[in-house]
Parts: sequence; structure tokens; C-alpha cells
Amino acid sequence: ARADWDIIAEVGRRMGWQDAFDYANEADVFREYAALSGQAAEFGRDFDISGLAAISDADYDDFAPQVWPVPAKGKGKTRFFADGGFFHPGGRAKMLAITPPVLDAQADTGLRFNTGRVRDHWHTMTRTGRAPQLASHMAEPYLEVHPLDAARLGLEVAGLAKVKSAHGEVILRVLITDRVQLGQCFAPMHWTGETASAGRINALVTGDVDPVSGQPALKGMTVAVTPYAVGWYGFAASVVDMVPARPYAAVARSKTGWRAEVAGHKIPQDWQQEARQILNLPEGELSIVEDHARTTVRVAIYQHGKLAGVFFAAPEPVELMRSQVVEQIGSDIPALRVLAGLAPSDQPAKGAIVCACMDVGRDELRRAIGAGADSVPRLVECTGAGSNCGSCRPELAALVAEFTTQKVAAQ
Repeated sequence: ARADWDIIAEVGRRMGWQDAFDYANEADVFREYAALSGQAAEFGRDFDISGLAAISDADYDDFAPQVWPVPAKGKGKTRFFADGGFFHPGGRAKMLAITPPVLDAQADTGLRFNTGRVRDHWHTMTRTGRAPQLASHMAEPYLEVHPLDAARLGLEVAGLAKVKSAHGEVILRVLITDRVQLGQCFAPMHWTGETASAGRINALVTGDVDPVSGQPALKGMTVAVTPYAVGWYGFAASVVDMVPARPYAAVARSKTGWRAEVAGHKIPQDWQQEARQILNLPEGELSIVEDHARTTVRVAIYQHGKLAGVFFAAPEPVELMRSQVVEQIGSDIPALRVLAGLAPSDQPAKGAIVCACMDVGRDELRRAIGAGADSVPRLVECTGAGSNCGSCRPELAALVAEFTTQKVAAQ
């Protein structure tokens, strides 16, 4: 992707301001910014880095963190406010007395609700949602709940939960973890109506904002959490975009097309028609395997000899190596093999993707740790995970601790 400064500069040039936007690189932008800070300082602004207005490209590239102000004339302070005081006339602080918001009262099911972002997505995924490798890490909205709260509320691993406040409700996949404190729960805010049927988190929170800063009150709600009962769960992967109109649905991009998690209340009378609707594939050769004893269904649709879509359904959350199934879309893998949930060949399973950059899964990491990669540096060297952006390294450290402990216990 092009740098922001380069994009904005081109817009300025196309509007006719060629001379004003003739930046050659980011150092040019910084030099202008530094010079302008000196002019602002003449009008009472304390931020002044005009002493850096002539910095060279090489010095900018090697620029280390700098305490400001750095004025062009005279000597800046060692540290701003080091001698006390505040940025107000007279140097005194202005304290704001606040009244904390009253939390919505809920029954015994009430949890303190926190919202935020996940590692690989930004805002409402208008950009990051287009990157299949980012969706491979977290492909659907979820609710993190402490194990004791999950047991008390009757929530099951990978099941669905209805999360309700005085303002609205959502349906989320349950993730039971000790990463949240007892009495609290967390859900990411990235999913919208375009990517999830009932995962728009801001529907739960109040519209209250701070009167001065405008900061919304997104982290102080109390919600009621209850199990969300469905008749069946499903997973789908298709070469075309899917918009399943089901009680629960979450769609994400994949390297081979699209993937979706779905769930419904009533068992469909015609699973073939259900699969075609969900996969958005009305045409194509269909193969189906139904296990009436276990009430499971597996469907594969081929177009021109290539796998165009797969659909798996079961009365419980579908247990499937999703990354391997998604990779098969567009290939000529035999129907019996894909319906068995097997990889195209006898290659080892990846497991859930941990490192989105290098496409490394949990099972691959577990095998590497078992083979002796018992530290994050060794794991990075052995698998490549964490060698690009590095944002998955905390998860790598957690996996090293988890699997190393398991190995010692087994011995």
C-alpha cells in the first residue's frame, strides 16, 4: 500500500497545488511540519521542534525518540513540566468532577461488558477485511468469558451466546478463557451487518459521550449473557460471496473465495437446497453424505471439474480443520476426500492459524515445540511464525509455555 503522505500529496497536486505538495519523501513532510511548529510557538504554542526543520534524509531515517521542545533558537527544556505546573494560565490544574454512569441492572446473568479490537483487524474491516490472511486468524465475532462464569451461565465451548443490554442484543461465538476476569466479558467491535448477521457490538452500548472530548462510553456496560439455542451448526466455503440469511451467520474472505459460519433453528427438510442457498451456488454437480444416526450432513459442489463449495452441518459446533478445507476450494480434489474432511494429500494438519503473515497454524507450532523449539526465538526460526510483523509473538510465548508444560507432565 502507498504511504498516506504520498496519497494525500498526489490529491493536492491533482487539485492544482503542485508546488505546495512537491514532497519527495516523508522526511520532506517532517521538515515542513517541524518548521511550522516554530511559527506556532510564536503564538503561544509550547510544542516546538523547529530545531529539526533542517534534518537530513539520513538523520531522519535514523531518528531516535526525542524529548521536545527542540526550538531553532535557544535551548529546549530537558523535560516538559519537569518543574511542575500544568498547561493553563497560572500553571494550576483544572480538575473535573464527574459522576460515574449508573450501570444497567441485570439479573444473575449480568457481566461487565468490555469492547475493543483484535490483533489483526482495524475499525469495521473495510480494509483489513479484504485480506484473507487476516481473516484466517479470527473469522467471526466472539465473546470471551471466564471459565467460572461460563459454567455458571451454562455456556459451552464454541457454542453461541445471546448478549443483551438495555440498548440491544447480539449473538456471538463463545470463547472460554482466563484472559478475562471473573464477572467480565469481552467482544471485538469490528463486525458489521455486512459481515455478521447479529454481531454489531455497538448495538449493545449506550450513546453517551464525554461532553468535552466526545469519547464514547464503550467500556462500562452491564449485559445479560444466556446460551443461544439452535437446531444445527454449519460451516461453508465457496468461490463466490455468501450472504446467508440465517439466525447466526458470519462471513469472511479466504484465499480461495469466501468462508462462513452459520447456524439455524429448524432442521431443513432439503439439505441440498439449503447448501446451495448458503453457498450461493445454484448450479453445479452436487455430492452429499448424510449420517442420519448422528444427524450430520456434508455437501460438495463442483463446477467444471473444480470444487466450488463445501458445506458441513451438525447438531453441535462443527469440528473441522477449516483452514485445510478452505484451501481446497478451486482444486480438483475428489469429492470423497473433501467430504471426509481430509487434506488434498497426506500433509500434516495446520490447525487454527496463529501467525496470519506466514500462515502457520497451532498444530504446526505444537509439533515444532515437541521437536525441541522450546522458546519463541527457536520457534520463529523453525516455523517462520512471528518473523514478519511480530504481533503473534505473545501467542507463541503462550503456546511454548502450554505445550512445554504438557510435555513435562507427560514425561
